[in-house]
Amino acid sequence: MTKKSRTWLLVLLILLALCYAGAKLFGSWGAAQLECNRVQLPAEALPGAGPLRIAVLSDVHNNPQLLYECIKHISAARPGLIILAGDYVVANDRFMRTRWAIEALRRLRSIAPTFAILGNHDYEKLEQVERVFATAGVPILRNQALDWTTPSGGTLRIIGLGDWNEGDEAPATCMRPTGQEPHPVLLLSHDPESRWLLRGYDWDLMLSGHTHGGQLGNPFTGEFISFRSSMPAGLFDFEGGRRVFVTRGIGSILGMRFFCNPEVNILEIKAE
Repeated sequence: MTKKSRTWLLVLLILLALCYAGAKLFGSWGAAQLECNRVQLPAEALPGAGPLRIAVLSDVHNNPQLLYECIKHISAARPGLIILAGDYVVANDRFMRTRWAIEALRRLRSIAPTFAILGNHDYEKLEQVERVFATAGVPILRNQALDWTTPSGGTLRIIGLGDWNEGDEAPATCMRPTGQEPHPVLLLSHDPESRWLLRGYDWDLMLSGHTHGGQLGNPFTGEFISFRSSMPAGLFDFEGGRRVFVTRGIGSILGMRFFCNPEVNILEIKAE
């Protein structure tokens, strides 16, 4: 290799290093820019359950700082219901000194009734995750259903499924076939792709996380890019007049997000 070639190679390596450092810095900054986004839903999203304000929080991934920021937003929004949509830890990491997680969950429970489901990462540390939630007094719905009385006095059926990626979903044990459910159904399922398995069951609105919005957005169109799901983030229509809402969540794998900020959501269901 000539001296000139070595010089150009060195310049190239320096440029690559600078690009990597810049991307890492920008991605880390983006992963810390929490948003509280409000979404208006029509009354038919949960017929008979409105008016209702639901806080949706997902994919914490061992991030206490953002979790406590979320609690401030949720407290200010004064929701009637709080939903935690899974992935509280990272698969290869335990909760680090679980007191922060227990105290955060207790704060959420003090704001409004709070229900949770498991995400795929949680199964790797299942015993600890279940212990933390039990200590905090926040129920995890794992292929379970319950009837909850809404602030307006209606009945909302809340169903939480086990995680589809872990093969733990069992809809037949907690859901009714299409046309047999007398109440509006709020369905909690960590991965929105599980919707395809649930066509034959009664549900109105599914809440999911898992995708992180792809952790990548198009800065020109505002669209999110995900290889995990055709529903990366936002509100989507599904078969039979049903809807799926997917939150980008607050955590991030590798600690970076690009034009896809973390979010906590406040869903506003209108009255009929």
